[in-house]
Amino acid sequence: LGKSYDRRTVIFRGNAREAVKLFPKNINVAANLSIAGIGFDRTKVEIVADPVVTRNSHKILAHGKFGRLRAEVENMPNPNNPKSSYLASLSAIATLKRILNPIQIGA
Repeated sequence: LGKSYDRRTVIFRGNAREAVKLFPKNINVAANLSIAGIGFDRTKVEIVADPVVTRNSHKILAHGKFGRLRAEVENMPNPNNPKSSYLASLSAIATLKRILNPIQIGA
């Protein structure tokens, strides 16, 4: 985000389309949820900077006829690149392995 904050601060509140334009390096989770879900214009995003928090976290809230869903993920920073999560690196590695070795036995 490029700035330091001395207290918890909401730095963005709006839809995913706006968030992607303003924070292209920090919005991959919301972008993917928008693609898989209700779209960029209807997906609501809030970005919070908090100097006390040491992990990158995502709170996902969804509701509909099915009921309500709430999920929270707290990612550890990547030791080689603290601006990215360790989970993102592991996901990229797993994707590359699936591309390079597409044949799987079992589930």
